[in-house]
Amino acid sequence: MRPAAAAASPTAVPLRQNPQGVNVTLPNPLPVPTRAEAARFLGHASLGYTTADIESVRSMGYDAWITRQFAAWRQTSHFDWMTVNRTADRQDAQNFSGELTASVFRRFIEGRDMLRQRCTLALSEIAVTSAASDVAAYQQFGGAAYLDLLETHAFGNWRDLMQGISQSLMMGYYLTFKGSRKPGAAGNGSMPDENYARELLQLFTIGLVNLNTDGTAAQPERESYEQRDIETLARVFTGWDQASASGLEYWRTPMTNNGAYFDDTLKEFSAAFGLPAIPAGLGPVENLKRALDGIFAHPNLAPFISRQLIQRFVTSNPSPAYVGRVTAAFLNNGSGVKGDMKAVLRAILMDEDLFDATGRRIGGLDTPGFGKLREPAVRFIQWARAFNVRSRSTRWNLEYALGNLGQLPMYSPSVFNFFRPGYVPPGGGISQTQMYGSKMVAPEFQITNETSVVRYVSFMKAVIESGINSDIYADWAPWLPKVTDPQGLVAELNVLLTAGQLGADTLQIVADAVGSIPMATGAQREKRIKAAALLIVSAPEFIAQK
Repeated sequence: MRPAAAAASPTAVPLRQNPQGVNVTLPNPLPVPTRAEAARFLGHASLGYTTADIESVRSMGYDAWITRQFAAWRQTSHFDWMTVNRTADRQDAQNFSGELTASVFRRFIEGRDMLRQRCTLALSEIAVTSAASDVAAYQQFGGAAYLDLLETHAFGNWRDLMQGISQSLMMGYYLTFKGSRKPGAAGNGSMPDENYARELLQLFTIGLVNLNTDGTAAQPERESYEQRDIETLARVFTGWDQASASGLEYWRTPMTNNGAYFDDTLKEFSAAFGLPAIPAGLGPVENLKRALDGIFAHPNLAPFISRQLIQRFVTSNPSPAYVGRVTAAFLNNGSGVKGDMKAVLRAILMDEDLFDATGRRIGGLDTPGFGKLREPAVRFIQWARAFNVRSRSTRWNLEYALGNLGQLPMYSPSVFNFFRPGYVPPGGGISQTQMYGSKMVAPEFQITNETSVVRYVSFMKAVIESGINSDIYADWAPWLPKVTDPQGLVAELNVLLTAGQLGADTLQIVADAVGSIPMATGAQREKRIKAAALLIVSAPEFIAQK
């Protein structure tokens, strides 16, 4: 248990303004969700869902669904699955990269722990490691171990997650602090590696400037730490290196410390950073504990992480009030515990900004700037889950097939992820007017342009028509009886894929296209459902999630 600093309860103020600026008090209990509302909720809380999942949410309600997801069964871990599927002719690291991608999409598409998988992807895009560059032999197992670590802590405590990533061998390799040595230990004038210390603060925990609890920049604007804090923190991460373990188990064994290379001298931080000094002689484990405890206590941590998690789940431009309520849950789960991810996730998914005054989950639908672009991997996964995509071989043979998708989780080009949380498209790609007192952002647009959109549509067309590598296939059979009614078919797919957000013109265009396809044969009937699916997953109302 981690006692929290005094903070308002996230449920203390029922009266608030929704994104339309109207004061409302939500009813308790909430009304039974419509199918579109349940689908919208699942779009926020998962990477994809089926019609049965929609009915499950309607039956039990949002809150009960979240509670059930916290206890949902987890499939075989990435690391164990890759170990089992490793074959004699694929022993070397050069030829083994496809198995990590296979396991990633296996879990994201098949996993019934839907909320955990959504959170795992989000965490992998905040505390980034990548197998895109060759940092070590068998690094795909490092990527698998890292994803398993994120899965484990997705419903745990943020402080424990900080500990896990700070001792992750994959992170040690990726941000180059594995084997870092105290000043002078690697030769005259040598200094500890600063890479992880810098990114831990800038990207993984507190950010660059001091924040208010609602995520806005504190005024006057001041940096949250200084360069000398990076240099001092880097000394905490000296001596950490690969643990001894059999086989490839070292990848999922926390790094241990070689005391001969650890800097055990006094460590003092700037007043701007505010961490307590770490006395000399405490040893590496206590140094790491005190440094992470200090960062965990930093006032920036809760709003910085809360805002990014909202961006990953719901909307690129959350209101300060939304961020403030999630921050309150981060600071205090209602039982005096800080960093409880279950409380944070519930606060994100059940925030008042997502509802209207009657408790309908339609908040923000008519608000300019509310929502987010679905990233390419999520678009593919949502389609795959909707149509029960499976692997005939159970090996999920996706090798060389996903190039046109434009995004492979765990293969980010840099520590800054595929896109940055504060990215603003150049040239007026989105409105340049301020929203909630700051310039609007659109992170996923950083990997979106004319070429990427065309490649995405071409990719989905090929996958929908033919599957992938004679192994990955969708189950179209349940939909074939519905193709005789194009209007009804499209209406059902509208709910399933866009939470009922297709415009009237788009609905008619898709229905007309489906109706123009003959249906005398089984192949023609299947072509109808495939055409409907392709047109909808190519529509702006699908690509933009509200």
